[in-house]
Amino acid sequence: MNRYSIPVIMISALCQSLSAAEPTVAISGTITKSGGGALKDVTCTLAGVSGLTATTDASGKFTLENGASAKMPSVSARPFTFQLNGKELFIQGGADQERSGTVSVYSSEGKKISSVDFHQANGSSNAILLPAFSVGLNILKITVNGQTYTSPLLQLPSSSTPLQYASGSSNSNQFFLERGARAAADPIVDTLITKKTGFVEKRTPISSYSVSDLSITMDSIVPKTCNATTLKAAGMCRDDHKIMMGTALSAGNLPQVAAQEFNYVTPENEMKWESVERTEGSFSFGSANTIVNWAQQNNMKVKGHCLVWHNQLPSWVSSINNRDRLLGVMKKHIETVMGQWGNKLYAWDVVNEALSTDSDVGSGNAQMRPSVFYKVLGEDFIPLAFKMAREYADKNGMKEMKLYYNDYSIDADNDKSRFLRKKVKEWLAAGAPIDGIGFQMHIGPPNNIP
Repeated sequence: MNRYSIPVIMISALCQSLSAAEPTVAISGTITKSGGGALKDVTCTLAGVSGLTATTDASGKFTLENGASAKMPSVSARPFTFQLNGKELFIQGGADQERSGTVSVYSSEGKKISSVDFHQANGSSNAILLPAFSVGLNILKITVNGQTYTSPLLQLPSSSTPLQYASGSSNSNQFFLERGARAAADPIVDTLITKKTGFVEKRTPISSYSVSDLSITMDSIVPKTCNATTLKAAGMCRDDHKIMMGTALSAGNLPQVAAQEFNYVTPENEMKWESVERTEGSFSFGSANTIVNWAQQNNMKVKGHCLVWHNQLPSWVSSINNRDRLLGVMKKHIETVMGQWGNKLYAWDVVNEALSTDSDVGSGNAQMRPSVFYKVLGEDFIPLAFKMAREYADKNGMKEMKLYYNDYSIDADNDKSRFLRKKVKEWLAAGAPIDGIGFQMHIGPPNNIP
């Protein structure tokens, strides 16, 4: 399914805080290993239900339950599911009880556009014909049997239906409508997670909390002996998962031990804006050429660092306050610097360190950094920079060039890394051709490791 990542606008008039009742769970099954044979001591948990754990016995069997009498949940205990086909809304679940309530549509500003009341007899699957939508973001509010659920819904100007097919579940009070193959598809209510040392973790979607005779197969992790004597050889040891080993170097420090141990190099400062274009339109690549040439002589790949950054930026760039001028300067710089080396480079850090937090370790008040690029162009400068780089690369024989966003203190689960994950999704949705994320390894005191 393709998930529509539309920000949920928190409007107090729409969102009702409810504590969702923990579902009654009764799941049983058998876990075996690939090639046959029961697996003992496999830990089984659910992603959506905390504190519930089971372990397989010698025959590979497990029972995951949270009821004292292991009572199987009735149909009415199952969560409501919602399917949207055009403007027809289908509500399923709790089939042994009547359903009644109201479906309302609100604009993103909180204005009610329309609403319709409904009443369905026991087991009824009749569609509820939804009222009108507004163009753009809508909030769909469904109140059924006294509980309220909300979801964002996008109405495109060129489409008469908000989402041709969609579905969601009431496991949480706030659900998302997702495009699906058909309106009546079985909903996924949770994920069963099975773990055992020496085996690949398995995640199995389940459509009900009442499942018996579930059969799961887990693959063993096959260790491989590696007789590598260098870091780069160790990274190349596995045929199915090769890893380049890299380091950052300066033009004045290119030790032979680096060539022996690494196969990937990033220039420390030599490719930054003030190093290559200190004066507008006057480019100097001497020091950067030294690193690129040395890397080629030693069969090392090079990542360019970096095209757009708030720091080490000449004053003539940081003083620009006109949108069109800054876009023109940024485009010329990106194209000229990328064009200097072309495919001699493997990848580029296109945008560097665009986020900030109160501390260098990534905690507190994560936000966009107030650079000249952000102040003049807004957050659009990031998708625009990536689009400029991708377009130039593709038109100049660099279609395989990797384009990265790079930042530091994102290697832990902290305010900055969580904010970055959210932002990357937004930038991708805005068309930014981002190939990957660079984890700038500023680790060690005071960053991340005490």
